Amino acid sequence: MSRTMAAVIEALAEGLNGLQPDRQRGKTRALLMERFERRGAITVTTPRGPLKFLASRGHHAIGMAERMLEDEPETVEWIETYVKSGDVLWDVGAAIGAYAMYAARGGATVVAFEPKATSYGLLTEHLHLNDLGGPVAAYSLALSDRTGATRLELTEIAPAGAMNALAGTQTQFGGTPTAFSQAIVAYRMDDAITGLGLPAPTHLKLDVDGAEGIILAGGPTTLRSVRSAIVEVEGRNADEAETRIAAPLAAAGLIEDESWRTRGSKRNRLYVRKG
Repeated sequence: MSRTMAAVIEALAEGLNGLQPDRQRGKTRALLMERFERRGAITVTTPRGPLKFLASRGHHAIGMAERMLEDEPETVEWIETYVKSGDVLWDVGAAIGAYAMYAARGGATVVAFEPKATSYGLLTEHLHLNDLGGPVAAYSLALSDRTGATRLELTEIAPAGAMNALAGTQTQFGGTPTAFSQAIVAYRMDDAITGLGLPAPTHLKLDVDGAEGIILAGGPTTLRSVRSAIVEVEGRNADEAETRIAAPLAAAGLIEDESWRTRGSKRNRLYVRKG
């Protein structure tokens, strides 16, 4: 019934639009789509108040929004437990901004990094929709172990799609994405602070499809300011976690709390500063 009704509404709208001069039809169609999109925004109820998301931008985005509290409950718990008002959170691999906005609702200042163009665009729209453009500064940048122009290899162009990789690398499951190669700019964490003037993080969230170790290698100085870090560890990352992830964090004084390995999705590991 829903598909039939949608087809009827589409035909009716196109029929009425056809009464206009040719030069107006495209603009009217675009305005109608914008109106439907705003009406189709969903509201996710969270312990920190409602968050609004645009629901018509693809199944990855809507799924991420609807499941933000259930998909990675350990990430929500970490934000609520460790990230306090006045802290600075770097959300690396922010996607559509769900966790960045949740942390900001608790009083944190958030620096969000999302290099994928379509995800970054939707992230920015969500910040506007939720009036969070002040506490969340979103940058369409990648973090890496070297600063300069590079490429992001995508599995698909749709926003929030995962399993992307920096040029010359693979995902944590060994794949090399081939759908599209997007030109991007990457910074070492240390260079992002000294060169761009970004505030040093007191907390770090890393969810970047296998590039976690590469990013950590670019921030030996930055990591000294971090009090806690939650890092996605799967596939090859899990096989080589001691060298890729634990070692650079330990060198900065961050030690794993192994009790978090079995929490929630079991995809994330928590590292905290002792003493």
